[in-house]
Amino acid sequence: MFNEENIIKAIEPHIKRCRPGDWEHAKRVVKWIKELGSEKENMPLLITTGYIHDIGWRDLINKEKITFEELLVLEPKANKNSEPNIRELLRQLDYIESDIEIILKLVSAADEHKSSAEDEAIIVDADQLSKLDINHLKEKFQKPEWIKMYELWSDKFKKRITTERARQIYPNLLLKLKAEINRE
Repeated sequence: MFNEENIIKAIEPHIKRCRPGDWEHAKRVVKWIKELGSEKENMPLLITTGYIHDIGWRDLINKEKITFEELLVLEPKANKNSEPNIRELLRQLDYIESDIEIILKLVSAADEHKSSAEDEAIIVDADQLSKLDINHLKEKFQKPEWIKMYELWSDKFKKRITTERARQIYPNLLLKLKAEINRE
C-alpha cells in the first residue's frame, strides 16, 4: 500500500543533498502531477517520480545558487547519476524491479524534456510548470539569471508542454512569473 508520508520521509533527506531548492521544487512537481494526472491508476509511481526525479544532483554541487551556464555543464552529470541513485534508494524502499523501471523511464522523460506516453507527458509537464514560480528562481538561480531563465522558459517550454491541461495553465503561470520578476 502506497504511503506518501513514508515516501517523503525516505526521499527528502536525499533530495535536500541536491541543489538548493530541489526539495521545494519536487513538492511543486508533485502538486502538478496530482492536478494533471488525478485520474491515473499509477499515481503512486508518478508521485514517487515527482519526489525523486532530481536525485542525480545529490552531492554534485556545493554552492548556493548557480548560473544558467553552470546548469548546462552540470545537468548531463546529474542525469547520468539519476539511475544508480534511484535504483539504490528504491530498492532500499522495497520497490519491485518493474516499478523501478517505470520510474526510471519517467525520470528519463523529465531529464530529456520529451514524452512519448501519457505518464511521461504528465511528468514532463509537471516539471516544467513547477519552474514557472518566482520561488523556483529565488531558490535556484542568481538574480541576474532570472530574465534569462524566463526567456528560455517562455520560448522552449511551449514546445515541451503536451497535456491539454498544462497547455491551459502554462500561459497564465508565465504571465504571473513575468509580473513577479518585474516586481523584484
